Amino acid sequence: MGGPLGDALEHIIERFNESSPGEPILSVRMGNYGTLSQKIMGAVAANTPPVMAQVYESWTAELLEADRIVPFGNFIDLIPDTVLSDLFPVFVRDNQWDGEWITFPFNKSVPVFYYNRDLFEAHGIDHFPRTWEEFREVAKRLTIDEDGDGNPEIWGFAFNVDVWIFATILYQKGGRLIEGNRAVFDSPEGIAALQYLVDLVHKDRCAYIATGYRHQDDFAVGKVAMVWGTIVSYAFMKPKITFRLGVAPVPHDRDSVVIMAGTNVALFQGHSREKLERAVEFLRYFLRPEVQAEWSVRTGYLPLRRKALEQPAMKAFLAEVPGFEAAIRQIEYADFEPRDPVWFTGRRILNTEGLE
Repeated sequence: MGGPLGDALEHIIERFNESSPGEPILSVRMGNYGTLSQKIMGAVAANTPPVMAQVYESWTAELLEADRIVPFGNFIDLIPDTVLSDLFPVFVRDNQWDGEWITFPFNKSVPVFYYNRDLFEAHGIDHFPRTWEEFREVAKRLTIDEDGDGNPEIWGFAFNVDVWIFATILYQKGGRLIEGNRAVFDSPEGIAALQYLVDLVHKDRCAYIATGYRHQDDFAVGKVAMVWGTIVSYAFMKPKITFRLGVAPVPHDRDSVVIMAGTNVALFQGHSREKLERAVEFLRYFLRPEVQAEWSVRTGYLPLRRKALEQPAMKAFLAEVPGFEAAIRQIEYADFEPRDPVWFTGRRILNTEGLE
């Protein structure tokens, strides 16, 4: 939680502490999710766990197996039913194991496309591609080699090799990453998903593979027409953009599916019920519609509740950024990555030794 994300969270925590008598919530920033994982596992091993922490689903499965977290269901009665029923259903499925609340949703995101509206308009393209085949044609059309030297001045698309985009196309084709304890991404659907990305680069020559944030930097200066990213990138990208920025949902294939990202919150063993209840009290505050609207506007993260979309601040933001509401609404047909404990490592291996 760095940059504008961390600032937004700190502001919400400060307001909660000022408005709610009791032991203050203290935030601890980590450099990245890898560091967070190491710190959590180290603290749990040393019997000095935090009261609560952000966790990925695969970490939850491992911690649950080791009996080191307190199921959120023990405190679910502290969250009003009217709030729980207002959560987007995928957040409920993501945080329940066999029907029991184990963790609780926190910072969640979906993939989106950012595109150069000026470039689209200049080339007579009146909408963002709705299917991946249409996407291919638009990317080819917007790959422009003005001097004919074989090195386009503008690329239609640029992307990092990443499990996220592969998994989204895979799930849209009806495939899956893992079933039971077996990897199943080496299916006809998996091959077709990867072949599509390979073809954009090597056959259609309308995309290049980037490292780091090069593609986003090139996009910001008009050298790339479309980039894939998290909805959260908007907060970081907007200040750099010199053209009219468009935001759009991900194109679809056989099915409309996107893979959700982000973490949930877990409560840890070894603390008094009073401390754990205080943590849940903060989450209840975090779930207020006006707080959720502020969180979403300032960070780009998804609001956890539908009522947040009705807040004046949220409505004004959505009116200001074309396509952002449609991007948020992808949560209605979102899915999540495997929750098996091996997936945290398996994901990295699939990326570096498989997809790359």
